[in-house]
Amino acid sequence: MPIPLAILVALAAALSACERPPPATRGIPPAARESVRGWLAGATPGGLPTAARPARDRGFRALGAEVYRLRCVPCHGVNGNGKGIHASRLSVPARDFTKGVYAFRSTPSGTLPTDGDLFLTVSRGVHGTAMIPWSWLGENERWAVIEHVKSFSPRFREEGAGEPVAVPPAPAETSGLVALGAAAWTRNGCAKCHGETGEGDGPSAPTLRRDDGTPVRPLPFSAGRFLRGGALPDLWLTLATGLDGTPMPSYAAVPADELWALGAWVRARAGLPSAPGRAPAPDPEERLGWQIDIEGR
Repeated sequence: MPIPLAILVALAAALSACERPPPATRGIPPAARESVRGWLAGATPGGLPTAARPARDRGFRALGAEVYRLRCVPCHGVNGNGKGIHASRLSVPARDFTKGVYAFRSTPSGTLPTDGDLFLTVSRGVHGTAMIPWSWLGENERWAVIEHVKSFSPRFREEGAGEPVAVPPAPAETSGLVALGAAAWTRNGCAKCHGETGEGDGPSAPTLRRDDGTPVRPLPFSAGRFLRGGALPDLWLTLATGLDGTPMPSYAAVPADELWALGAWVRARAGLPSAPGRAPAPDPEERLGWQIDIEGR
């Protein structure tokens, strides 16, 4: 007995609905605008997850693809190669995910970041670039888009993440620690790139290039902006692991106490922690990220 057409149509609609990805957050809620405005003023969101990670099922992967399409394609491109429609407007290139090279890791230089590292980067954004913070997206959406981003490079399937570097307890930020940091700054040759006072004007600065050959200039510390974050443990981790894909090497061979001193000196140059509320000058690349992602232009 033939199946009535109406039933076939209903079955087809049901099957189609099963294949659709779960809805991703659309539009920009007012709270999100305030969060990004704070970031534009130099703040760094916390970004740590508060709930368990969702199961990696088909719906989870479909959600990741949908969030990526809505939020990431304009800069990073459909194929994750950093060739989105806005890529040519960016002074700091969008990361090419197909290479599997990541600057912000808790893992040693040359290894892949953990999923937690990627979650923090998505949540916090990257100061000095058009990568705004996405901490206002639901945590399930952030976890899902991370899974999608990982699919662009076979390294994640073949190698997996590196083992996180253990960050020792942070010392008190005293004037003595800052003085030790000033001496370590000279001893480790940091001024060659960052300049004597950390303004990004060292003699090597004009020659610095990213792994793709594009120029890169160190951010001036006095602006109060840091790529990973300006807390002392953030700076320690940056020094210990380096920023892969950039000229910033790992200083893992330097004693941990010396890295704390260097971080304290850098924070002192930024007016931290004594004057954390001062408003730094607007960053044009961050403003561009606002225009692309928040204003849609």
